[in-house]
Amino acid sequence: MSISYDDFTNAFLSKILEYNFLSLDLEEATSIVDGYMITAISQFKKNCLYDLTTTRDDEHRTFDVDISAEDKDEIVDIIACGMVVQWIKPYVNQQELLQNVLSTRDFDTYSPAELLLRVGNAYKSAQKEFVQAIREYSYNHGDLTSYHI
Repeated sequence: MSISYDDFTNAFLSKILEYNFLSLDLEEATSIVDGYMITAISQFKKNCLYDLTTTRDDEHRTFDVDISAEDKDEIVDIIACGMVVQWIKPYVNQQELLQNVLSTRDFDTYSPAELLLRVGNAYKSAQKEFVQAIREYSYNHGDLTSYHI
């Protein structure tokens, strides 16, 4: 049973509210979201039991890999968490640029500073959730016999 790119896209879109995607044409929005997915998969590939990197079929937008039904939902959720991290990342970089332009006093009193600070915190939280999901997946599905515990 192959898995569709749309499974990851739908899980990702259920985690965010992004009205900017509505202003983009379908091809451009799909390209952006697929980029988030590819990056998240590359960060998860060391721990994933299934090969999602070499089984990718961009033409049909599927992965030609047999994933058990019980593993599919978990993997899709982990990748979607990674996609959220990639989605937030540009906003964090924008915050760092703004901090460099404004003086400390201006940044503290300027009203968008609080919003940008919260975006940075949201990024850290999303990153932490993604890393924790990967760790839990590794612990639950990995072979611990190779470790000298």
